[in-house]
Amino acid sequence: MKKHSKRNRGAPYSNFTMLVLAVLLGSCASYGPYHANTAAEPSNSIRGPADGRYKMAFIEFGDQGSPLDNSQRKAALEVIHKAGRPLLFVYIHGWQNNATSSDVCRFEHFLDTVSSFPEFTGRKINVIGVYIAWRGKDLTLPGLNFLTFWSRKSAGGGIAAANSCLATIEELAVAAREPGKDYHHTVLLAHSFGALVLGNTISHSILGANGEGGRSSSAWDMAVAFNSADSSITTRQLMSVFDYLYRYDPQKRAYVSRAYLGEETAAVSENRPAMVFLQSENDSATGQIFPIGTGLINVTNLHFHWQKVPVPGHHGEKVSENEFYTHTPGNNKYLVNYQVVPLGESSPPPGLRATENRAFEANIKQNHPDFSFYTSEHNDGHEKSFCRNGDYSPGDVHPPTGKELWRRWKFEYTGNARITCWVVRVPKDIIWGHGGLWSDNSIAMFGALFRMEFPLSAEGKVATPKSLTAPKSPDLR
Repeated sequence: MKKHSKRNRGAPYSNFTMLVLAVLLGSCASYGPYHANTAAEPSNSIRGPADGRYKMAFIEFGDQGSPLDNSQRKAALEVIHKAGRPLLFVYIHGWQNNATSSDVCRFEHFLDTVSSFPEFTGRKINVIGVYIAWRGKDLTLPGLNFLTFWSRKSAGGGIAAANSCLATIEELAVAAREPGKDYHHTVLLAHSFGALVLGNTISHSILGANGEGGRSSSAWDMAVAFNSADSSITTRQLMSVFDYLYRYDPQKRAYVSRAYLGEETAAVSENRPAMVFLQSENDSATGQIFPIGTGLINVTNLHFHWQKVPVPGHHGEKVSENEFYTHTPGNNKYLVNYQVVPLGESSPPPGLRATENRAFEANIKQNHPDFSFYTSEHNDGHEKSFCRNGDYSPGDVHPPTGKELWRRWKFEYTGNARITCWVVRVPKDIIWGHGGLWSDNSIAMFGALFRMEFPLSAEGKVATPKSLTAPKSPDLR
């Protein structure tokens, strides 16, 4: 009788457990691919407006870093091969996103914005975007998806450690620089855990480009991480190597090789950092939640002992490596070396032709030797209205807000290692919180970084960059 009673008492708990497991299994996100190419639709992974002013391609990866559909990469490469003057943006999304989330819409709106501005249409630039997708969201049930911090951080690290993501990025960038293209730029963008993937994927390639740590043989031109949700272990190591290889020369405004071997790569211009980390000052996800999450990992793994490591730019000073493990690059006081500072309200410069986000055009039209730039909007999230149910409609007219607020800002060195890696604190007026990277002001700031990286000549022309020979892609269909 007692055994029967215990069995009855345990039945509700067993049923509850089964119910919870059923709910969790039912809320698991699909692995994809969401944009698979088929014999009937060989270009299903490619989209864009009818006038062809931009193209967007999807390349999807699994949790172990393997491509989910090899034909997606081939389709993206074909778009790049056909472009005579490619401006390629490769974007890796972050936590809570995938190949069908609202981040797709926001990236496409960014491509539409860039392709529509006179500065690019006048130069007949082919704007191309590649959306690198992974399972940043593996639970779809509201509330429970926040429990995926640890699994998604681990998945991002696995993708970065595998070979396929880096190989894909390099092949795309080499294709953009093939002979016959008199204009080409490849810009790598990433957000949140996507920045974890990007930073850990390309950091070895940046340093392995040549013996001096330069970038002359890197296939891409520029890499920007927004609100990185990675520990700053790798970033500290990257910055330490740069600090070892280079010293800052204020007369040349360049990072000069400590070896003085005389090669072309012995100096890197100050306006061309190998990597830029942009960190919003009011990002609670990386500022508060990340240290808690990584602290719990330490406890569960019984990791209480840490070695002391050198601080880049602080010769002789060492701190516990736990300081870098539990803080993201943009929230680490030992690594932040730049800050965006306000210069006050301003008037718009003359000659602007754009109607939407006019500060972006203002920043693209001219060089920025003093590292200053404009913003022109209130950071109130109005750009989110361009996405309806996660879908974007190219060609929709986006009228001016009618309430412009023109201000000038400046990237200013604030201390720590002065090297070819910028870790920048950004005011909330420009990037609001963790997901504010697509705001008009954030895009305007990025426009200034782009022009700093690729300055115009005295005649207002863009210098013809070097070409690379791109091997033909195998037929993987």
